[in-house]
Amino acid sequence: MRRTRLVPVLLGLVPAVTFAAFGASSSAASAAPRAHYTTVKLANSSGTSEPRVTVTPDGNRYIDTNAAKSGNEVVYRSPDATHWIQTAGAPTQVSATTDVDIVSTRTGRLIASELDDAGINFQTSYSDDKGATWTPSVGHTFADTDRQWFTVGPDDPTTHKPRVYLLFHNLASGLLTHNMFVATSTDGGATFLPPVPVSAPPQQDWLDLQCADSGGPSNIFYDKKTDRIFVVFGTRSSPAGGCAAQPTEINVVAANRVWVVGAPATSTELATSWTPHLAVNDTGVGSAPSRIVGMQLAPGASDSDGNVYVAYPESIKDYPDYDGAAIKVVHASANNLDRWSKPSVVAAAGGAGNVLPHIVAGLPGRVDVVYYHGSGSASRPTWHAVAAQSLDELSANPHWSTQQLGSVVVEPAQSASQLMGACRSGQEATLNGFVCGRAADVFGIAMDKCGNLITTWPAQANLQSDGTYVTTQTSGPNLVCWSNSRGKKVAVQYWMSTEPPAAPSVTLAVREPGGYGVALRD
Repeated sequence: MRRTRLVPVLLGLVPAVTFAAFGASSSAASAAPRAHYTTVKLANSSGTSEPRVTVTPDGNRYIDTNAAKSGNEVVYRSPDATHWIQTAGAPTQVSATTDVDIVSTRTGRLIASELDDAGINFQTSYSDDKGATWTPSVGHTFADTDRQWFTVGPDDPTTHKPRVYLLFHNLASGLLTHNMFVATSTDGGATFLPPVPVSAPPQQDWLDLQCADSGGPSNIFYDKKTDRIFVVFGTRSSPAGGCAAQPTEINVVAANRVWVVGAPATSTELATSWTPHLAVNDTGVGSAPSRIVGMQLAPGASDSDGNVYVAYPESIKDYPDYDGAAIKVVHASANNLDRWSKPSVVAAAGGAGNVLPHIVAGLPGRVDVVYYHGSGSASRPTWHAVAAQSLDELSANPHWSTQQLGSVVVEPAQSASQLMGACRSGQEATLNGFVCGRAADVFGIAMDKCGNLITTWPAQANLQSDGTYVTTQTSGPNLVCWSNSRGKKVAVQYWMSTEPPAAPSVTLAVREPGGYGVALRD
């Protein structure tokens, strides 16, 4: 499709009748232009890490990853997304692993966590001086924990400090009883309250988890519109909801359901506050075939209007065949999470397929997804990082613009099934992910205050290019802001030409060669 540069034009007050003319006369206009990105490699960084990224209120970017030689947890800082240096200090750690995360609060405080081999627990610490020094947090070290995620919520009504939430799951003990847990901090991450399970009997999400059928949580996020915290995770279950979908798996699990579990942001420390919602169900109900919808991850995000999105892979066949998967997105209103949209196809199924989606959302319907795409032979494909953007994901027929993020090959020439650790069959499948090599499963994804994408991902295909990479959007449509003709950043909403907006409050429009292609709302 031909894409052109947008030239903003101020319209002033536009009556409702102008909408109709706009939509009717612009059917031949082209879609919005592509976003543009730059990608750099972090010096002396590891290609086997699972890096994470955050942006502080002053615009500084921070990436938590591992060092190339020592494997230690290290944090990089950049004021401009181009020049990156390691912070003067490093977060608390004893024997670092690749499971790291980092978030920032409205005060600029950094909170970092690492799953440590010394006791298999989380080493969490915080910094108030841009990473120069770090102070250990209190109340969060538990045995047999795995894959932590952070999110930051509102100020606590008692302490008036930001609430911080730490999500994780239990690993080997999940064969006996399994759950997702959230530990809440009411003082900006300095101390954490005891963790609570987010699922309870006789709920179906809890029943699914008792099959030990989860590779862990996909992420946790805060929705400001509804003031709620959401946890997303996959499970593997049968159409009847039992444990017939076997073999039993731990660590890397071929999920066929995705759950979104929510609680009010100020009562997450109460286990009774959490309510489950089934977002994706590919268990094979009726004549529908069973599909894999959690190739380690199927994360969620919410936009400024409270719409919740879930990005997930969907295989062509069932376990243990992960090959040829599509990437899809579903959405629902945060006020009705029991009614989800039909899937929007981000990347079509076929060939080697696609794995490991991550998602971030801005204004209503504006979504970025990052994932790995395999090209060439399905058995020995070439894997690259790809970014996809939709400016109208809430429409009946969403449009997606996809771009490969550079030429770096991110994974060895292995099939998607091999990347997901599915190298054994039968009862040995329980050990998948332990006895087999597999892909690093977590990227970092965030956006700046104008909704420009920032993502960080590892590459471990060859020694020359191995390392942690960071991609930053430099121009083009973003998720929150756009510049008008006077150079002022304004909050906007794109509409495709075939779907004019229903509201009569347009104050800015964009002209393209051939007619108006996109309308913007202040």
